[in-house]
Amino acid sequence: AEGVLRQHERGKLTVRERIAKLSDPGSFHEIGKLAGAATYEGDRLTSFRPANSVMGICTIEGRKAILTGGDFTVRGGASDAAIGNKGALGLRMALNWRLPFIRLLDATGGSVRTFEQIGRTYIPDMNEYCAVNGKLLGIAPVVSAVLGSVAGLPAVEACLAHWNIMVK
Repeated sequence: AEGVLRQHERGKLTVRERIAKLSDPGSFHEIGKLAGAATYEGDRLTSFRPANSVMGICTIEGRKAILTGGDFTVRGGASDAAIGNKGALGLRMALNWRLPFIRLLDATGGSVRTFEQIGRTYIPDMNEYCAVNGKLLGIAPVVSAVLGSVAGLPAVEACLAHWNIMVK
């Protein structure tokens, strides 16, 4: 973790570079790599926006862990780009497999664009998410690292951990 933080101070890393530095070499196996939103005109793919997070399983110093990382380069990490709900999936996997859970947070949470599209704001239903996170806290280590701009749900996630670290 110290290497990731020191590198972060010299220049911002991508989420996959952070994961590569934190996990044992070659051990990260991404889940949901192709998750995203596709736009079609007829049968032709015209654009693709990837999900704004990365999730998978890795080893860190030989121990298995579930790891998620926010990707600020996709819509600033806004929650309306959270295609596939990888964070909740990662939590459930960590709980079911009784593995440590690590969050690399760099996301803004809600967005004005969603407000403009649906014409209102909303309060996310956090009941299941908090219940799963609460159960996991009683079973396995949960770590959050705040590595960039964090607001909304990612700010809450920073607190839903046994240990939290923040860069300058």
